[in-house]
Amino acid sequence: MQPHELDDLVGIYEDDGGVKCRDCMEDEDWKGLRKENIITMGDMERGDEWLFCDYCEKRL
Repeated sequence: MQPHELDDLVGIYEDDGGVKCRDCMEDEDWKGLRKENIITMGDMERGDEWLFCDYCEKRL
């Protein structure tokens, strides 16, 4: 994973399909990052769908 991708990271998709924002991510989440489960600011700007964190309910 490139450092610029981590700077742009706003959250992750969890294995069960849930969404977790950057603020709610724990150390184990950072260690287990895979390119296919990260959500970047670019993804949010390109998409029409709003995503919300399943933990704090904040909009990504």
